[in-house]
Formats: sequence, structure tokens, C-alpha cells
Amino acid sequence: MNERKRIFRRMALYYLLLAVNIIPNANIIPDSFPTRNVSTIYLLTVCVCLVLYYYHRVTPAGSLSGMMKSISWMALLLILLRGIKYSVFAEIDILDRHIWYLYYVPMLLIPLFLFFISLLVAPKKDLRIPMGWRWTLAVTVLFIALVLTNDLHQLVFVFKPKFEGWDNDYTYGSLFYVITLWRYALYVAAIVMLIIKCRIVSARKNAWIILIPFVVGAVLNSLIVTGNIPKVNGSNILEFPEILISTVAVVLECCIQLGMIPTNTDYGKLFQKFSISAQITDKKGNPVYSSYSAKPLTAEQFLQSGGSRIDEHAVLQKMKIPGGFGFWQDDMTEIDRLNGELEEAKEALAEETELIRLRNELKEKQLKTEQRTLVYDTIAKRTQRQSQLISRYAETARKSDDTKVRETIRCRITMLGAYIKRYANLMLLSQESSLIEAGELGLSVSEVLRYLNFGGIPGEFFSDADCKVKADAALAVFEAFETLLEKNITCLKGAFVNLSGQDGVLFKLTLENLNEPLSEKEKNALSLVGVSYEITQEDGVTYLSFRLPKGGEAV
Repeated sequence: MNERKRIFRRMALYYLLLAVNIIPNANIIPDSFPTRNVSTIYLLTVCVCLVLYYYHRVTPAGSLSGMMKSISWMALLLILLRGIKYSVFAEIDILDRHIWYLYYVPMLLIPLFLFFISLLVAPKKDLRIPMGWRWTLAVTVLFIALVLTNDLHQLVFVFKPKFEGWDNDYTYGSLFYVITLWRYALYVAAIVMLIIKCRIVSARKNAWIILIPFVVGAVLNSLIVTGNIPKVNGSNILEFPEILISTVAVVLECCIQLGMIPTNTDYGKLFQKFSISAQITDKKGNPVYSSYSAKPLTAEQFLQSGGSRIDEHAVLQKMKIPGGFGFWQDDMTEIDRLNGELEEAKEALAEETELIRLRNELKEKQLKTEQRTLVYDTIAKRTQRQSQLISRYAETARKSDDTKVRETIRCRITMLGAYIKRYANLMLLSQESSLIEAGELGLSVSEVLRYLNFGGIPGEFFSDADCKVKADAALAVFEAFETLLEKNITCLKGAFVNLSGQDGVLFKLTLENLNEPLSEKEKNALSLVGVSYEITQEDGVTYLSFRLPKGGEAV
């Protein structure tokens, strides 16, 4: 119910923004200096906000994000063309007419992009538009071309000879109805697919809400076409462009609120869903993030050191992190149960073998707990430098009012965060086996390069390695890769990685404008795990090669 109320509140906000446009649209505000073109300026401002909103809100990866942002740009283009037609070229017939034709660029591309979005929601692996549906783009482009060349064939709009009175005295050609049918077919197909493909259990029962903006838009559009739209001062209270844009924007907002489109929000809720009992506090002990199973901390418990019992079967662990502390609660119920069984066995069982079995079982569980803690400690130590750098970047961004500086720092923080996450993943894999798939190294490098791209530094990755490599060698190469990026982040102009597995495993790294290479200490760390290292430079481009031993090869 709360989710449904939130969606309706968002819908109300969009329709309120649409209703505000009635004031200038219906000449309630005089269309004369200094209030001329208030409607166009207002709608352009709203569309710019929509562009910025999608860039901030939608996860910046894959075709789905691209389609969302393309729709916002098409909305901005449609309003811009509307303003130009009625203001700039109103007295020049041929230019005014072709600006009118250009309306059909966003009018045809918006439903196409919405249809593509309906194809892209829900799939977990393939985030590209299916090849079988790309013919719809060709059909749409063909229709756009036919509209733009209407003066030559007049199959869309039919005018009098020499285009006399073209703006008001024209009829629709057969192709107009085909194009209109195509547009609405895309809209209907998109809405139906969005509802059918809603696979999120909590949102499926509310998927019908997507129909509401579609029906509202269809009704308003019908009123426009039939001339029954309410008028004030002789002017329509709403026009077709703003109705179209608001309808699509509300549909997409419903999809975002239902969770069908990934967004950069609700990370706090994600932390709440953790199965472990954990929480993060500031330096004063105020909770910032907390999982549902975590128990609230008292002032005394906050001041205690790690390893303290907070109730009968829970031990509180504590770790200092940048900006505060991390707490997690180890459930000792199983270990306490085993201790109880051990005590009972000492008293009740006469056979020594049963007592030994219980002791061994307890030791095994304790050893696993110690090993897990040791792995986490190792990860924290090896990524301490990056964590501290993130903290310094965050402090710099907090003190700076320069948007460009804050954006640059944000991109660097996300790159370092991706490295820490992927390094921890490789460490955990190395604990399970001394050999890992080369593809795991490739995924780690690819994610770091993706966030490097977001920072404005081009990065590409290619791999054909289908083999296993030594885990310690993969970790060493990944560390060297991050070190080079971190040292040269201010001057680096591009990065390209090619991972091949034909003659051994070859990690080729090409960096443009590298100023600071690896130190001797860092090179020695590579050689200790059997990684050979070569470097050449030519015309400002540095070529580095790391050869890793395949799984089973001697180091």
C-alpha cells in the first residue's frame, strides 16, 4: 500500500507540472514582452530537468539507460521545435513547414524508444536490444524520411497548389494514417509488454498502475484531435507535445518506482536486507545503515572493544572505518550449543570417542570462523590505501563548491570502490582454490574500466582467455593495474586491456600519456608470483605486458 501511495504521489507531481502550463498556454499570461513565450520557456525548463533527472537517477550502464536518456532528449527537441515554429520562422513558410515536419522525428522516436525499453526490462544477462526487433528502427527511420520529404510526394499531408494556406488548409494523406497507426501500435505494445514482464513479486500486483497514464494520455489526445479540449481565451489549455511528453514520463516513472528500471537509489534498503547482523555508525555511535537483524547498540556497547558479548548468544565485533565504525554480531548459538553438548557429554557419556568427536567438531567450526575473520582482515589491510584515499576524496568534495571538482572526485571514488569490491571477490575465490578462471580477472578489470569511462577517460577491454590462472598471479596483476591507474589518474588519456590465453595468459595494458610507471618494489612483487613484466613506449603511448602462468604451469 505504501508503494502504491508513493507512485500516485509521483504521478500527481508530473500532472501538476503539466497543469501549471495551462496558465501561459491559455493566454492567461499575455503573450507579449516581457512575458512572451512563457509556455515554451517553462516546458523547456521542465524537459531539461527531465534530462538531468534521468542522468542522475538511472543506472549509467547498458542500452536501457541509453533509451531512457534518449527519450528525455527527444522530449526536449520536441518542445524546442514547437518554440522555433511559432516564434523564429513563423513568417517564413517553407522553413516553418519543415520545422513542422521535424515534429515527427521525436514523435516517432519516443514510442520506438519506449518500445525498446519494454524489451530491455527484466532480462538479467543480455542488456542489448534483441536482433529480431531492430527492424522496427528501420521502419521508423523510413517513416521519418517520408514525412521530411512530404513536399515532394504529399502522401502524409496534402496541400493546395503552391502550398496556399498550408498551415490551416490541408488534408491527411494515406501515409499519415499508416504512420499514426505505427506510433500507437508501438505505444500499446510497449505498455502491454511492461505489464506482462513485471517479474518483481512485490511490484507485480501494482503493475496495472502503468495503464493509468497511458489511458489519461489517450483521452487527452483524443480531445485534442476532435477539438473538444477545453479552451480558455480561445486557446486550448493543453497542446499535443506536452501531453505526449507527460504521458511517457509518467509511464517511465511508474516503472522506476516499481523497480522495473534499475536506479541509483535505495542502497540503504539494500543494506537492510543483508542476512548478517551488521550496522555502520558515525563516530558518535549514531546508526547510518543497519540490517533488519542487527540489534540496537547501547552507549556502553558502542564504547566496548570487539569480541564482547552483548547477550546470551551474540558477540559484538567492531572495526574502525573512515568516518565511523562498522559493527557486526556473530551468532554464537551453534557454538554455545556445542559447548553445552560437550559439557553434557563429559558428565553423561562414558565413552571417550564421543567426547573427542564433539571437541573436534567445535574446533572445526572455530577454525572456520577464524579463517573467515583472517580473510576479511587481509582484504581490509590490502585495500586500506584505497579506502583512505576514498575518505580523503570525500572530504575534499565536501569542502568544495565546484561542481566539476565534485563530479571528478565522484568518478574517482566509484572507480576505487569498484576495485575494492572486485579485489575482495578475487581474494575470496583464491581462498577456495589456488586456481581461478581468467574470466574472473577479466570481469574485475572490465568493471574498473567502466567506471574509468564514467570519469571521462576512455577505457576498453577485450578478452579471449578461456583458461585458469594462478590466483596469486591474478591478484598481483590486478593490484599493478589499479596502481598504474591511481598514480596517473590526473594525466591519463586512455586505457585498453587485452587478455588472451593462447600462449600462456597474456595481460596487455595500453596506456596513453603514462607519467609514472611501476616502482621496482611493485615489479618485484609481480616476479615473486611468476608474472613476467615488459614495458615499451612510443609517441606518448605505453605498452605493458604481464605474462601469467596458466593453471598447472610451474612458477
